[in-house]
Amino acid sequence: MAKPRKPLDGMLVLRLLTVFFLLLNLLLLYGLFFSSQGILGYRQQSRQVDELEQKIVDLKKKNHRFYSKIQSLKKDVHAQERLVRQQLGWVKENELVLEFVTPSSKTPAE
Repeated sequence: MAKPRKPLDGMLVLRLLTVFFLLLNLLLLYGLFFSSQGILGYRQQSRQVDELEQKIVDLKKKNHRFYSKIQSLKKDVHAQERLVRQQLGWVKENELVLEFVTPSSKTPAE
């Protein structure tokens, strides 16, 4: 013969539910503060976004400088001449080139 089940005491159910919800709240708070999707993860991602936005601004400025230099070289004959002289070492007729040679640090073998 089966024993009749004893109904759970109301206070016991209340205590079990309280413990369950307390543990659930602790788990949720841990996730909120310490997980990668929580507050700390949000702050880290926010810093990364700020750094990337600053890099974008810097690259746009650099890109604009290069664009201006290219436009200058396309249109300005003097800028072209200056670049050729600097990069290739070209000189005009009747110009004199002076080269300064620094002495080597090694002494010649006798």
